[in-house]
Parts: sequence; C-alpha cells; structure tokens
Amino acid sequence: MSVETTKFLRKSFPVDAVQVDPTNMKDVAKWCGGKIMDDGEKEGHLSREYIKVRVAYPVGDRQTQAYLGDWVLKSGRSFKVYTNSAFQKSFVKESVDA
Repeated sequence: MSVETTKFLRKSFPVDAVQVDPTNMKDVAKWCGGKIMDDGEKEGHLSREYIKVRVAYPVGDRQTQAYLGDWVLKSGRSFKVYTNSAFQKSFVKESVDA
C-alpha cells in the first residue's frame, strides 16, 4: 500500500512570553490574572509555589500551573503555560530587522 504525503509547517504566531523566576512571580501572576498557590508537600517532596493560570481548554491541571522556570504566554486574550523544555522546542525569539 502506498500513501502520498505532503509536508506542512506549523503556522507561526506571535506570543508575549515571560519565564517565571523568584523575582517576578508576583508580577507575572498579576499580569496573567493568576493566583500564587502552594502545591503542598507530596510523597516526601517539599511544597512548591506556582501560579494558577486561567487557561482556555487545558488538557490537565499541569497546563494551568506555572512553576519556577516555566513560561507563561499570552496570545490574543488567552494565556498558556509551557515548561521550559517545551517552550524551547516550540518557540524562537523574534528577530528585529535592522
């Protein structure tokens, strides 16, 4: 059986993004309308703070939780959360033509 395929590239779209760090967590939470939460101690792991972000159509809770090192993105009127590794694979910094 033979299948003919065609290559497609994902359309690019601009986003505003900020990486969460200890110095900007409160400001990022305010920017995205989120709330700083604590995940509580689990299975011997210390609790960690994160920003609870209102995300349209999240697949799971993790997609609404921005921990230190994660990225919060705004595209249009909606926000998304990306882990650093997922962000690095999916986005490149927009270059400014001189």
